[in-house]
Amino acid sequence: MESQIRILVELSEADRECHRVRDRVQNIPRELARHESEVKLKRATLDDLERRLEDSQRERRALERDSDLAKARRRELEAQQFRVKNTTEYQAMSREAEEMRRRSAEYEDRGLVILQEEEQLTAEAAKLRDLLTQEEKRFAEVKARLDGELGERREALQGREAHRVALVAKLEPPIRKRYERILENKGDLAVASVENGSCGGCYYQLPPQRLHEVKKAASLVVCEGCGRIVVWSQL
Repeated sequence: MESQIRILVELSEADRECHRVRDRVQNIPRELARHESEVKLKRATLDDLERRLEDSQRERRALERDSDLAKARRRELEAQQFRVKNTTEYQAMSREAEEMRRRSAEYEDRGLVILQEEEQLTAEAAKLRDLLTQEEKRFAEVKARLDGELGERREALQGREAHRVALVAKLEPPIRKRYERILENKGDLAVASVENGSCGGCYYQLPPQRLHEVKKAASLVVCEGCGRIVVWSQL
């Protein structure tokens, strides 16, 4: 029985290592996705800034065109006023010319405000573009490192799982079934060592008779606290 218990100890350690490596294999893609989402968020923010900048430039150019048209119409009206002899028509032209002057000034003022907004957007976009370049470079480095680690971990997991299969094959069927049942229930640890007279899995204080049975290793001893197989730490 002692040889079977030794195999159980080794198998338990192999399962813990498989569990640890498997967790890392599953977490690496999540870690990559998190880094990538951060880069995508900055890229989306930059795209939004650039769209706003383009919209602002289009609006400013449209205002410049409208201002030029208003100025041209004003000059046309002022030129026509000298040829008009009718007072009513002259006054109507004067009012329209003044309205064109007012519109042109309004368009230019609005254009100046937009130009200031463009300068701010341009500065923000340049700053974010530099930051994005740094983030993309860092992500490429992180991705290369994590992709390499993922390949190594997967290869290591295959080796550990093969080792586990070999250990399981050495167990007697009743012991194997019992171990697998406990492992399924506990999820990570089916065998616990005695630590200061207690179960290393749940710290349940084992009675002296149980401790004697564990140390003797003539049969499997199960912790009454957690149901794990208990083994002597110096076995």
